[in-house]
Amino acid sequence: MRDDSQRFNGADLAFMVPTKDRPEKMKNLLESLAVQTVPCGRIIVVASGMDIGDLVRSFADRLPVEYHQCDSPGQIRQRNMAISLLDGNTPLAGSLDDDIVLELEAVSAMIDFWNRVPANTAGVAFNIVNNPPYRYSVFKAMIGMDKKQGRVLPSGYNVSTSPVKRDLKSDWLCGGATVWKQEILKRFHHRPIRSKWAIGEDVLFSYPVGKSFPLYVCAAARVRHEHVYDHAVKVKHRYYGRTVTLWRFYFIERHPELSLLFCTWMVIGQIIARSGSGLFLAKPDEVQYALGQVQGLVRGFLALARGKSVLPLLHDG
Repeated sequence: MRDDSQRFNGADLAFMVPTKDRPEKMKNLLESLAVQTVPCGRIIVVASGMDIGDLVRSFADRLPVEYHQCDSPGQIRQRNMAISLLDGNTPLAGSLDDDIVLELEAVSAMIDFWNRVPANTAGVAFNIVNNPPYRYSVFKAMIGMDKKQGRVLPSGYNVSTSPVKRDLKSDWLCGGATVWKQEILKRFHHRPIRSKWAIGEDVLFSYPVGKSFPLYVCAAARVRHEHVYDHAVKVKHRYYGRTVTLWRFYFIERHPELSLLFCTWMVIGQIIARSGSGLFLAKPDEVQYALGQVQGLVRGFLALARGKSVLPLLHDG
């Protein structure tokens, strides 16, 4: 456990916020940061798309906020830019999506937790309390999607980390509501991927970290995820299904201890379940998602079976 000479306070924490074309979400996040019982030391907003500098700077009298424009779109590029702007004054660096809203004492609970965890801890996630609650499923377990909350399974599936009732030690952490040791972010470089939907970037980054250092979810550090799908894609649900499947295969490619066959079995099970649900319950979006998964399954499996990388298949913008 930590000793008193290693204690953190709010000033030791910088938040990094990548954003694109969502000023109302950005405003809600900044409002929730402005009323925290423990203030943070720095807030770095990196935007692409529309210029929201005036909105961000309107909080300058309440928050230690700064605004930067990133010409190249992509959440990973934005986050990497923010990391490059960090200095030695904030040994903790939090990554927040722009659609996160913090409850009143979230930062206070997070700092308190950091002062209780082992000194070699790499990252601690906030507890996203409005995520669907975790429930064990026999069917999901049969196709390689369930075992225990926070685990990464041989199929490459990462079981949800939030919400939790008690603190959780995890194999991976979410990308948009987590506080990291700054030294970890500098050491484990995050490669940009030209995908409009970076659905797999969080487990891709955090799982390798978790192989060497402890990762946790802090139950008392409560936030809400006010998520919206807003990608301009012609057949959006088909795009989502294809993209999430390709991300999964790319994850398998990066980690030889995971199984291509188990991953394929899992995706086939998802396709069958989603197609059946969509057809019998008259949900065309589910059918479109399943069709996208079929596309991703064929492309991803063939690439890996031929000894090629899945990465070029993820580049869509």
